[in-house]
Amino acid sequence: MNETEQILGSYFQLMNLNGASHVYREAVRCGLLGALRSERQTAAQVAQACSLLAGPTELLLDALLPLGVVRKDGESYALTHLAEMLLSGSYRNLGDEYWAHLPAFLQTGQPVVKMDDVAKSEAFYQTRAAVLGWMLGPAAQCAARALAGTLPPRAAIVDIGAGSGIWSLTLAQLTADATVTAVDWPAVLEVAAETAENLGLSSRLTTIAGNYHQVDFPSEQFDLAILANVTHLETSDGNRALLAKVWQALKPGGRVVIIDVFPGQPKGELNLALYKLGLALRTEHGRVYSAQELGAILSACRFGEPELVPLEVPPYVVGMLIAPNLPAG
Repeated sequence: MNETEQILGSYFQLMNLNGASHVYREAVRCGLLGALRSERQTAAQVAQACSLLAGPTELLLDALLPLGVVRKDGESYALTHLAEMLLSGSYRNLGDEYWAHLPAFLQTGQPVVKMDDVAKSEAFYQTRAAVLGWMLGPAAQCAARALAGTLPPRAAIVDIGAGSGIWSLTLAQLTADATVTAVDWPAVLEVAAETAENLGLSSRLTTIAGNYHQVDFPSEQFDLAILANVTHLETSDGNRALLAKVWQALKPGGRVVIIDVFPGQPKGELNLALYKLGLALRTEHGRVYSAQELGAILSACRFGEPELVPLEVPPYVVGMLIAPNLPAG
């Protein structure tokens, strides 16, 4: 590919991203997606329901097809599962509440909200845990397949900052007799309990409610500790204190798995850059740590050399940093 083709490729990517954003937002604003919530309809029926012209409405619907927002069967259109999730959850506006703050952030460096604020995190993550569980489902399956064969019989797993519990419970589903102890705020643990029920694992889930920095973990009780989407919310000192607690909770020969955003997957370059910026828009201290930075913290907390395992599924930015605990002394 020559330089002109590279420039044109970048231009069309940028132009299409902008156009797709306008198409989706107009479909929400004019009520087009809402009109399809109850039943599939033709473009003419959608136009009539929304007081629009049939021809332009059909063009808008066709532009939504390659975005995966609607599907077409004959002459009728219907919402996809993606659209149903967007319309029913907190991601309908694709994070506009954060991105609208970008001009102010560039002037002040202050986030629009502080999702890493302990006083507010329970409310924030109760509303987002279920959707995040859906978004990260394929990555959780990929992680579970990589870890399942490495666990001992009747493995005890602790999931710290568990959220929906999708990571630990998906692993438990593939590991006979494995048990999960989920640690999170009481309201968030309700979402994890629902995940366990949906997977038929309620009898294998126990919970510890509260701030994971303050609650007590049982000593030397777990074969595996999972910290998923946690380290990017913590300062370096916070991560060091938390991993020191994790070391004490693991059995001799146990391992910690840090699941988070890591650079390195070419397909995820744009996702990674936007994630870093979005994290700064919604947290005060949050940032993406490199594997080397976390490796140094792990070493200081008596863990061995970590192994980075990329999870090569959408969004192509998530990986596992796996480290064994070392004997005391």
